[in-house]
Amino acid sequence: MDAVNAGKSSASWDAGGTVSLNVEDTRYTESQKDAEYASGYAQYWNGKGQTAPTFGINPGSKGPVHGVFQIPKSEKPTSIWVTSGTAITTIDGAEPGYLIPLT
Repeated sequence: MDAVNAGKSSASWDAGGTVSLNVEDTRYTESQKDAEYASGYAQYWNGKGQTAPTFGINPGSKGPVHGVFQIPKSEKPTSIWVTSGTAITTIDGAEPGYLIPLT
């Protein structure tokens, strides 16, 4: 997915801990190893000139967010959850965010 920096200064963002790929009511998030793969993928594309929010983008700029999620091969993702906080859940419960249906 692409992320757009709607702020007033440079910002960094990645899918680790802030995005889930969902199959019906089952939520899949990146493991530590998945996040390492996603970072490597972002570094590869950054080296090809495709700047990713992982490394920071300026206001008004957009770039691809790379995520790696382990889901069973037989499953088909139905939605993505993107939190507006720094984690999907905290000690106070689920953070607000956006549920994006996949078609």
